[in-house]
Amino acid sequence: MARARRARVGLVLSGGGARGAYEVGVLRYVRERLGVETRFDVITGTSVGAVNGAYIAATCDRPRVQARLLQRVWKELSVDRVYRIGWDRLRDLPRVLFGRALPKLPHGARVGGLIDTGHLEEIVRRRIPWPAITRNLRDKRLSAFACTATELATGVSTTFVQSTRRVSRRWSKTPNEEVVPTSITADHALASAAIPALFPAVRVGDQFFVDGMLRQNTPLRPAMRLGADRLLVIGLRRKEAPMVTRRRLREQAATIYPNLFFMLGKVLNAMALDKLEMDLDRIERMNRMLAAGERAFGAEYTERLRDAGEYARAYRRVDTVLIRPSANLGSLAHDVVRRTGLRQYDGLTARLIRRNLLREHVEGSDSDLASYVLFDPLFASELIDLGWEDAKSQHDELRELFEREVEPEDAAAADADRAAGAIEGKEQ
Repeated sequence: MARARRARVGLVLSGGGARGAYEVGVLRYVRERLGVETRFDVITGTSVGAVNGAYIAATCDRPRVQARLLQRVWKELSVDRVYRIGWDRLRDLPRVLFGRALPKLPHGARVGGLIDTGHLEEIVRRRIPWPAITRNLRDKRLSAFACTATELATGVSTTFVQSTRRVSRRWSKTPNEEVVPTSITADHALASAAIPALFPAVRVGDQFFVDGMLRQNTPLRPAMRLGADRLLVIGLRRKEAPMVTRRRLREQAATIYPNLFFMLGKVLNAMALDKLEMDLDRIERMNRMLAAGERAFGAEYTERLRDAGEYARAYRRVDTVLIRPSANLGSLAHDVVRRTGLRQYDGLTARLIRRNLLREHVEGSDSDLASYVLFDPLFASELIDLGWEDAKSQHDELRELFEREVEPEDAAAADADRAAGAIEGKEQ
């Protein structure tokens, strides 16, 4: 009889700007407190989740310390350096607003954007050991890493994948999704995090790409397509408010003039309302269907579904653990700004936060925008602590996610494993 095997665990990281520090807190707890081996076979991320995911993929040979090292990086960030708006950017405003004819630009070129992202780019390039991703894949410490960006010309959600398995470019039937096998570099991660209009669009291959949050904020389906049997999903938005809270927010919003900062915060929140709940519900319904079919028709029910399906591994049980903030991150950001006054910063971004976001909150609204843009050591620390505590509250679920074995795969999937060879992808 075939023996059960260790489950392939996928890590799914969401986009959300400065809120990404929350993911570090969850990862620290998983790595340091579960008391079991916590290997991630597949890592997928969007926007800041792509940057965090790249760091985890590049340092997975050091699992016990990687989250703590990533925490140090986050505590080095400051709002004035990440969002630097100078006179040189303002002089460039007409070109940003009205465009211009462009020459043929190389891979990695940047175009547009009101914000000078040089500091963020330097950190992404210098602090993440990019060649180590290929090395960890070659040494089988990792099976796949993927990050999602949005193609500017078409609006298509594009997932860049580096994997030990051959990856089909046709894994999705959805016309607005594409997959590109490639060797992932800093340019792919920076493209995934390029907020339209604010950050420059990044040229990857022969197209420009912007923030993956626009179409797929939480890349859960790519993780499943890459072979994960278990998913640890980290969201950066609190669970939908009950109707009473929604009514209160609507009443408060009716008394506030919807200035630019208020609207930007709500737009970013709306972008975070992706298909996560729908995808998780679909997974749970599929799990229940498979369980009911096996009870009614025996264990061969799932195998017959696989044989009848287009994909050999399309029908299988996938367990998920979702961890997301238990507190309102907009309120946490407001509290940090209120306590510190951001007096340690003297740049334009900090002054705008002081003058607008605090007044906005006093009038009755949460500081949504501040929670996305406030790259600050104190705010990062509070998010990391919250992530740690939220993960701790789901300790048993997390432990089971990594401990429980799964049934052997069908022959086709086993053959694919044996055929795994060189790291997939021509540089895109």
